[in-house]
Amino acid sequence: MSLAVFVNSSDGFQDCWTPFFRLFNVYGGGLRLLPVYLNTERAAFQYEGLDVRPTCVWPRGETRRLSWSDCLQRGIDAVTEDFILYLQEDYFLTAPIRTDIVEEALDIFRNAPDSGVIYLSRNGPRARRWAPFRGSFLKVCPPAHYLINTQAAIWNKRYLRSLARSWENAWMFEKFASLRERSSKQRILKVTPETLETGEVIRYVWSGIMKGKWKLECVELFWKHGIVVDFERRGFYSEGSPLKYRIEVLQKLFGRPAPAFRSICSLFEKVPAK
Repeated sequence: MSLAVFVNSSDGFQDCWTPFFRLFNVYGGGLRLLPVYLNTERAAFQYEGLDVRPTCVWPRGETRRLSWSDCLQRGIDAVTEDFILYLQEDYFLTAPIRTDIVEEALDIFRNAPDSGVIYLSRNGPRARRWAPFRGSFLKVCPPAHYLINTQAAIWNKRYLRSLARSWENAWMFEKFASLRERSSKQRILKVTPETLETGEVIRYVWSGIMKGKWKLECVELFWKHGIVVDFERRGFYSEGSPLKYRIEVLQKLFGRPAPAFRSICSLFEKVPAK
């Protein structure tokens, strides 16, 4: 069973790549030996000591700008391994990854092949009901808020690819894929609270960039590790009111009526038999 690290990004976030890989090199443990696919549009990138493989999913000469989901699907197509540890370029690690729990998760995929995803962060799905599964993991019982989300997780890459719709941005993907999967028979798992009490499996800054701006907690983290970044170029994120945030999310979901309508229609797709 093969595992790769998949760092989802885009070329507009190149200033995150060196900090991300510097911290991954410090805290990644044995995962540093895995292939690391950096999902880019056209930009290339390397980091000494790591097997970084830029996907470059937007060929020169292709004029149509790719959506977030287009890039995700094409990036997954570039991965030769069966399973991916999904991260994003602004998930800056702050502590060693618990590779023992990662290995335990891979063992579940070996023995329970109908498992689609195992969330490793406490920022995973929010459900009213859970079912004990095995060891360090619980089964998520739909419906759940953010049943499908882009926090740190190990995915069966084919399952992740199947969830995306080419017209959707990241916000639409999380919202509508969660609704589309509300009746799915695919097993969705997450780490137990008891496991997390003994230490985060993957501890990272929860989205180091918000609305295009740096989170303040990146400053001390980067200083500690000798990472030099021009923070003035982006500036710093200042959290607004909950109402303003909800309005902005609604704009991301429904700001373009045609794609939003397609996603609403997708909720009535017939779920294929497993």
